[in-house]
Amino acid sequence: MNADRLLQDTLREWADETPPPPTPDLAGRALLRRRRRRATAVTVAAAAFALLVGGVAVPVLAEIDRAGRLEPGRAIDVSAYPRESPPRHLVAAGDVAVSAYQADRRTTEQDGVDRTTYTWYLYDPGTQQYERTRWGWLDVAPGMRRAAVLEQTLPASRVGILDLDTGKVTKWIPLQQEAGGVQWSPDGKRLVVTVYRGYPDVETGDADRYTSHARTGYYVVDVDSGQKEYRPMGASMDGRSVGVGRMDVRWSRDGTLLRVLGAPGGDAVVTWYDLEGRAQEKAPPYEGLDQARAGLSPDGRYYTVGDGWTATVKETRTHRTVRGSSGSMTLAWADSGRLVRWDCAPDRTCTQGMGERLVLTDPAGRNRVPLTGPRYEDSPQDWEPLITRR
Repeated sequence: MNADRLLQDTLREWADETPPPPTPDLAGRALLRRRRRRATAVTVAAAAFALLVGGVAVPVLAEIDRAGRLEPGRAIDVSAYPRESPPRHLVAAGDVAVSAYQADRRTTEQDGVDRTTYTWYLYDPGTQQYERTRWGWLDVAPGMRRAAVLEQTLPASRVGILDLDTGKVTKWIPLQQEAGGVQWSPDGKRLVVTVYRGYPDVETGDADRYTSHARTGYYVVDVDSGQKEYRPMGASMDGRSVGVGRMDVRWSRDGTLLRVLGAPGGDAVVTWYDLEGRAQEKAPPYEGLDQARAGLSPDGRYYTVGDGWTATVKETRTHRTVRGSSGSMTLAWADSGRLVRWDCAPDRTCTQGMGERLVLTDPAGRNRVPLTGPRYEDSPQDWEPLITRR
């Protein structure tokens, strides 16, 4: 089948789809068949791509940089592999791309501790595929030129700065306190590095066992200079269930505050701190507990709310729900008019973490363009994308 015919057939399939909302059917998870299909790629590279608008195919010129980055003057691009799950080739839309993904495996140990381990797959611009890594935890900087990495055995005593073009660590930043998590600031200049007593991804009903693994603090690191500041910040479970696992400190979307889950000394589930370590009374706008991951659109017209799995798009001016926008979790804004989110394929029964695929939609949930195949279709492992601004 030639490329033109393949593109036409795929667009016809998309146009015929009318996906139902996800169904919380636990039996569907056991009944899903794992079918291995030959990968079919729909990649737009210096060619015409059709976005379905009101049932009409509208061509959009596109180019794809082999490293997955947006270069000045380039047109909007979409890279979709609807037969791949987890993806092997670059998945991207507008301003964002899947820079990496993690596959998890959960085991119960003899002492009753549930332990989740992760394997990370990072996009390699050399091979133009996602490649399995040796890292225990990682995050990719905006621009997709560098990644911050922690070694396989967590917690780790140093954080590395990985050059994505060469695949080599250009700098190691030593840590006096061992780290289990790391995240780049939105400007790509700093890191917040979360420190743990033991391996962070454990769950247990035993308070003493959990304490032996719990968060103890975090570093704020200036990457270029290597300067870092450590702040103790334990994880209080007073009045809450013991053993919630990883509790990484996270950046606010504008990089001015830090989000701390389960901070001691207060009743709030989440406390926000400025970069001097001072607690803030209010959460940043559109980053409260009910806000879905995508948050505020780049032009400020829309925002997303959710319960951790389902999400809805609202207008910022009126706070009215955009009709038809409710569905699975919104992950990122590709631009001001398009969202990357999880979606249940029309022929599937989906539950959280089972059967969904990544899609590109407008705020009302129309014009679904599949970006990947459904999770668990080709792999026994769950996988979770890391979405990065390009």
